[in-house]
Amino acid sequence: MIAKTSIGRSFKGCCAYNMQKVEMGQGQVLLSQGVRDYELRAMVADFTRQAKMNPELTRSVWHTAISFDPQDEARLQLKPELMNQVASEYLKGMGLDQSQYVVIQHQDTAHSHFHIIANRVASNGQSISDSHNYNRSEKLLREIEQKHSLTLMKEQGYRLSLEHLPERDRHRLEMRNEVRQSLERSTTSAELKADLAQRGIEVIVNRDQAGKARGLSFERVSQTDNGEEIKVAFKGSKLHQSLSLCHIQEQLLENGHKRALELSQQRELAKAQELTISLQNEEKRLKKGRGLSM
Repeated sequence: MIAKTSIGRSFKGCCAYNMQKVEMGQGQVLLSQGVRDYELRAMVADFTRQAKMNPELTRSVWHTAISFDPQDEARLQLKPELMNQVASEYLKGMGLDQSQYVVIQHQDTAHSHFHIIANRVASNGQSISDSHNYNRSEKLLREIEQKHSLTLMKEQGYRLSLEHLPERDRHRLEMRNEVRQSLERSTTSAELKADLAQRGIEVIVNRDQAGKARGLSFERVSQTDNGEEIKVAFKGSKLHQSLSLCHIQEQLLENGHKRALELSQQRELAKAQELTISLQNEEKRLKKGRGLSM
């Protein structure tokens, strides 16, 4: 994802641009808090009224536009609530959830994106810091990308570096990258298949005449440089030797052991916390009992 943030003085212009998209049927309000999101004049009045709680903060308009990578379009179509989740987590991560805001999705471009308009004057009258907002925003976006398995920014740059390659070689390297990502976060073959399916990649098990699995292939419908749809398919071992059937099975088993260990450690930590709380409660009860006996 890519985010562009600007800090300004006037809510009117920023709100007008985004609400115009809604009125023209080229956008929709996804989320809002503390403002009337159905009418431009009322929205501006609500923002302005709260901004006056902190007149020393002259640049109270926070505007961020967040764009998704084209490779995430299929997931956004299958799971439309994903955009709301990303917006909510970004608002919370930047501290904007403590104030008024409106999130508006634009639908006038090929790539999905939304705009956040927020008040830097929080609901308690305090200022929401814009210090180092670029670095904080970039760090937060990378965390959100990983959490929701969205295309990482470094991979977007990686794809751009492949543009000079022949189409089939580019498709091969892109698919290898995506299969590796899915394999890193999967512990079973079912998880791997489901994760890749969200990216439009189908896992095919190649079997011999006796029905025994001998290898894997990965297929997807892609587009040529001319915009024509084609089916792209590669054997796992042709993507990379680490993506052959036996290596994938070994990696899934290792991932499963790691996850089981993490869950065990979490359960032990929870038990320790419960025991600590229980002992503290017992100590309080005993102290209270001694006080009554006096």
